[in-house]
Formats: sequence, C-alpha cells, structure tokens
Amino acid sequence: MISLEYVHNSYVGFPQVESLMSTRREGFGKSVAILAVLLGAVLLTSAIFMLQPRKVEIRLSGSTTLYPLATRWAEEYMQKNPDYTIDVSGGGSGKGISDVAQSLVDIGMSSRHLKSEERESYPSLIPIPVAHDAVMVIVNSRNPLLNTLLEKGVSRYALFKVYVEGSLKSWEYVAGVDLDGDKYIDYNETHAFNPETGLLEYMPTDYAFSAGYEIHPVTRSDASGTAETFAEFLGVSQEDLKGVGVLGNPGVLQTVAGDPLAIGYVGLAFAFKEGVCALPVDANDNGIIDVHEHADSEDYVASHIADYPISRVLFFIVNGKPPMEVADFIQWCLTEGQGYVSEVGYVPLTPEEVEESLELVL
Repeated sequence: MISLEYVHNSYVGFPQVESLMSTRREGFGKSVAILAVLLGAVLLTSAIFMLQPRKVEIRLSGSTTLYPLATRWAEEYMQKNPDYTIDVSGGGSGKGISDVAQSLVDIGMSSRHLKSEERESYPSLIPIPVAHDAVMVIVNSRNPLLNTLLEKGVSRYALFKVYVEGSLKSWEYVAGVDLDGDKYIDYNETHAFNPETGLLEYMPTDYAFSAGYEIHPVTRSDASGTAETFAEFLGVSQEDLKGVGVLGNPGVLQTVAGDPLAIGYVGLAFAFKEGVCALPVDANDNGIIDVHEHADSEDYVASHIADYPISRVLFFIVNGKPPMEVADFIQWCLTEGQGYVSEVGYVPLTPEEVEESLELVL
C-alpha cells in the first residue's frame, strides 16, 4: 500500500501541484467558516423566533344579543393579552351554532339552547352558560297610549293575538281605551269591543277602523335565539311570528324607535335605549302586573331574573374540548370577565353556575 507521506513527498518539487493543493485546503477552510456562520445565523433566528410571543387568533360569531358582551370581553382580554386577536361577529344564534359546528369559528354565541336536531347533527357541540338575559317587549316612547301601557303592561294573550294570530291590530284594545270617542274599543278592521255589552262584536259596514292607532309588530328575519325565546313564551316557533322582519336586536331597536305605533322584542341590554320603553308583561293573564313582571329598569329586571317571565341563559358553544388558548379566554370570561356583565346590561352567573360552566371548559 502506498502511504500518504509517499504521495505527498512525490509531489515535492512540483510547484504547480503544491499550489493547487494549497488552494484547495484554503477553499475548504473558507467553506467550513461560511457554513458555521450560516448555521449560527439560523440558530440565532430560531432562538429569536422562539422567544417572541406567538400570535393567537380567536373567532366568535352568532347571537346579536350576546354580541355587546362578547365584544366587551374581547376588548378587555386583548388589552391584558396583546398577543391575542379576538374577532367577534353577529349573524344570529343559528349562524353561530352552524359556524362553530363547521369549525368556521372557535366559539359560537347563542341566546338559546341547542335544538334537538342540532344536538343530533352535531353531538360534539358543548354549550357553556356565560350569562343570563331577559327578552323585553318594547314600544316607541311616543306611543299615544304609553302611560297606560306602562301602568297596565301588555298581556301574554294580547301578544299572542298580535304576533301569532295577527288578529289584534289596535292599540285601543291593548290599553282598553276608546281613543277616537266612537264608544267602541277597536280590535281590528272588522271587530271592536263594546264596553256596554262586554263583548267583542262584529261591526257594521259603516264602522271606521282608526288606522292612527294600528299596531305595527316588528319581529326578526334572521335565525334568532331572541325570537325563539319569545316564540316559546307564546307557545310557538319563530317561523310562526308575524310582523315586519328585521336583522338583529339593533334592527328591532332602530325600527321600533322610528315608529310611534311599533312593538318589538329585544334582549335586556337593548331595552332601555333612547326612543323606546320596555313594557311590563302580564305573563299569567291575571290582569295584574306582579312584582316579577315589572320592567322598571335594567337593574330591576336583573334583580328578578330568576322569576322574570321571559328569561334565558346565554351560551358560548364550542365543538369538543377547545384548544388551550380558547379555553383560557372562556375561563377568563367566566371568572374575571363576570365583573363586566352587569356593566354591559346583562345578569352574571351565580358562583355555583360559574363552577359548573368551568367544568365544561377545563
């Protein structure tokens, strides 16, 4: 075998060969140095990347009732956790449930319970109670019978006749007042209440229904938890409700505030805004506004939420156990975040309810 020393010595005295070998050794050394620099740069970049906080995005959609509270929670949480981006959009409870079921969002917002068909179609959905709310009946603050309505309220019977049958069309009948002085209390275009007989009577052809006191019912056109809750109170489904359909609680609020003869229903956070008044609801049709049926203020309704005629639970809905970042946000909403619930116009969970909801997240 020929030794390397022999090979090297064999080229001594050949300048061209020695020069070539020297050049190659120098080139190899430079390559190693460059490779070391590149490797160091990669390691440094990786270290910097790992040290930087990871950006987190959480998406919510659904209930317009829950939207103001979820938005407040998102703002407060992002302020405390600047690496989080939380996007909240409305669309109605039905959309929120559909979106989270299809993994289009991380959290679906709903102002109603899951329907049986939704549970069957999406068995992995988990509804997490986050707050309480009430559905309030509102009228325009310029309603011609406002003072009487605030005192007497509106009965479940009258709401059924207005929203389900569509037969009751006059504010005269709701308030029990003959406004136009014709000795009858208008019910609709063909019938009126006769105070002398105490009966609802069919009117002769010369009877003039007063359009100036006609009821203009406003309902929801979107898949709404608020509408479902209101419809359930009347013993029907949202599809059975009559009236002008508008989008979201803000749409109902705006429409009623712009029409002196309108009536609508909204969540508690929307019921005491400028241009509208919340009416007491005689839920048991006993002709008396009981203590828990009054609608004096947000605080009053909140203090009687357990017995209020049209109360409900608001939910965050997740599709299976949520990722750690989403779970952390929900956990914050159920603990520290409960301190903002009343400020926005809702009713916080009880401590026992908070513990039950946390068990669904952790």
